[in-house]
Amino acid sequence: MMSREFTRREKILILVLAVMLLGILYYEFVYKTTKANMKKYDTAKLETTLQTEQAKATSIKTMQAEMTANKNNKAGVVASYNNVKNEVSALNSIFANTSVYNVEFEDATKDGDAVRRNINVTFTASSYANAEKIVMKIYNCKYRCLIRDVSISGGTSGTTSSGSVSVSVKATFFETLYNADTEAGLTDSKGTTDSTGSTTTTN
Repeated sequence: MMSREFTRREKILILVLAVMLLGILYYEFVYKTTKANMKKYDTAKLETTLQTEQAKATSIKTMQAEMTANKNNKAGVVASYNNVKNEVSALNSIFANTSVYNVEFEDATKDGDAVRRNINVTFTASSYANAEKIVMKIYNCKYRCLIRDVSISGGTSGTTSSGSVSVSVKATFFETLYNADTEAGLTDSKGTTDSTGSTTTTN
């Protein structure tokens, strides 16, 4: 078996080829994979999204805290049962400049002379700030109303969002049997019902 020592030129060529091979392997299996993962898990984008959601959550908590702190100071009228037509009219005025909204009234319930009517509201607002204004208008309605839950989704930058947002509100209107002409449609808190019915308003 014959063997010979590589020449200086051959050694340089082998070294160059080895470096090129390592470069190709690095590019294909390290650089491209790392680049793809960085694009897939863009931490800057994730941080922006997290900050946006945190800003929304903080804003909702602040709004709910304000409503809770002032719930005993509300000056809304507790109207005599059945005040549903006036409540529908008041809500329609609040949503006059809103393109899409839906209001569902559940059956009213009575507990002694007190009457509660739960409503579920969904609507689309042009921005997060406008959504907050509408929620506060519901809260400050001329008829006594308590907001029980608020959910806001969409938008791009928290309370200053310029993108449209979807809003869901659960609230309760309060009425009284004092001076009421009828109790028809009321469900007693114990579960008995005089007659049933529900009202839905959609736009």
